[in-house]
Amino acid sequence: MPLNYRPTTFIMNLRILAPCFLAAFIFWLLNALNKSGYTTKISYPITIKYNESAFVPIKPLPQTIGVSLSSTGWELLRYSLVSNVKPLVYEIGNPLTTNQLDNIVLMERLTSELKNTRLNYLLADTTTISFEKKKSKIVKLKVDSLGIDLRKNFVVSSVINISPVSIEIEGPESMIDTFDETILIKIPTKKLGTNFDEQVNLGISKNPLLKSNIDKVMVSFEVAELLK
Repeated sequence: MPLNYRPTTFIMNLRILAPCFLAAFIFWLLNALNKSGYTTKISYPITIKYNESAFVPIKPLPQTIGVSLSSTGWELLRYSLVSNVKPLVYEIGNPLTTNQLDNIVLMERLTSELKNTRLNYLLADTTTISFEKKKSKIVKLKVDSLGIDLRKNFVVSSVINISPVSIEIEGPESMIDTFDETILIKIPTKKLGTNFDEQVNLGISKNPLLKSNIDKVMVSFEVAELLK
């Protein structure tokens, strides 16, 4: 190592050069992003509107559509940040007769929405959708008394109380039609040997396509041991 080598001098020079390299990189990046001719593929946000009071989708509606865009680097960077892009609104007049999004309509509406950007094509040929009529039904509730798991020599010794005694279920017509007029409630407690006074989960909300006005009901009854 030369006698006149000073590590501190090297570090000082590095501290001076580093900002210069950073400034040069930023200048190059800004210049590159201003150029046109870039092409990229992005997921463009979409909002599907329909009569929600009369129809229900039986599978998740698309939240985005894949598109190929060409523009400057800045424009493509903006569209790549989906959270900063206004969603395309696609309205469906009669969901029961519509099983896919119209690509021609999508292309026309996207072209009018895009500014300083060329839409090349959609990445998917079709985006399938499926709807059913929305239907509601009021069903009665009843405890499955034969299915109550009791300790040996114990019996239900009172009237079984339920509150409320009925619920309203809403969802796709095909699913609602599968419900009987009465739903049997299962008591989850095993080896029951004391009076029961608890809320019981109906389990209907486990299906995302079904909604009920309540998820739990209050059930109470007394339990007694048989005399030997």
